[in-house]
Amino acid sequence: MDEEPGTPGPAAGGLRIPPVVLKILVTVAVGTLTYVLTNLIDQSQEQLWQLALAVVIGGAALIVQYMVDFEQRLGSVELGQRRSGRHMAQLVDRGFSRVSEVTALFTALDAARMPSREVALLARSAAQVGAQDDGFLQKFVQAEITRLARMVTELTSQSADWPGENNDLLIELTRSARKSIHATSSFVETAFWDTATAAYYLEVQRDAIQEHGVEIKRLFMVKDRDGLNDKLRHILELQQDAGIEVGVVVLPELPPRISAGATLDVVIFDEELYYEITHDVQGRNPSARLDAHGAQVARRMSRFGRLWDARLRTDAD
Repeated sequence: MDEEPGTPGPAAGGLRIPPVVLKILVTVAVGTLTYVLTNLIDQSQEQLWQLALAVVIGGAALIVQYMVDFEQRLGSVELGQRRSGRHMAQLVDRGFSRVSEVTALFTALDAARMPSREVALLARSAAQVGAQDDGFLQKFVQAEITRLARMVTELTSQSADWPGENNDLLIELTRSARKSIHATSSFVETAFWDTATAAYYLEVQRDAIQEHGVEIKRLFMVKDRDGLNDKLRHILELQQDAGIEVGVVVLPELPPRISAGATLDVVIFDEELYYEITHDVQGRNPSARLDAHGAQVARRMSRFGRLWDARLRTDAD
């Protein structure tokens, strides 16, 4: 590695002579040499003049050394300033680059009619939480942001998958609907509709109907006629009271042209995106999927239409 200008290197054998001592030794050596030379050149001069001359020349040598050392140190300072200037310029350039990236990002959000203010609020709030807490709360916020980022990133390809049913997402999708919601339930879990989550979900659907004029149809599927019991009839009445059109399909009684199709739990929003739940062969371990591919949505809508036309006419109709 090259040494900085003006920085004395180590002496041979690792011995380092301090700069001040080195200057004194050089000055003494020059003065002594001058004194000896003056004795050799002119023996008639008095020793006082010879000594004075030696001191003057030695002092001059000392001044020259300090001037050289000062020049070296000045060069070192200038070099440091140039390096600092380049570093500062790099920092400024990097800062402007980041500002440019952020500006471009928020411009793109505005152009795409995305809530840029809410995105900025999310980033600011996340930073505040991270600064205030480095324990469980911070980890939870990190996980939520990661989950949201993952889902939105997957939706750039118009579909997303995750394990579980994610009822919170279903409720948010219902709030976002402005035209229609078409839903099928292949496994009628009567116990679910007695829960607080189901009551809240039903209330959100009621709001969508009353506030935005959303048309909602829900089709319940049962494995046989015994499934059309008093409990299910009560559920149908609650749905109708909320303004939802309901129907029941007995799977074994479907015409062959309809029964050959899939009977998945699906909710189609505005005929543009569907939320689908699939289970294993035992009806357990659900997983959810969002899909906005036009062809897939159209197939789900066509299937729902055929099932709806084959529904039973019940006392709740």
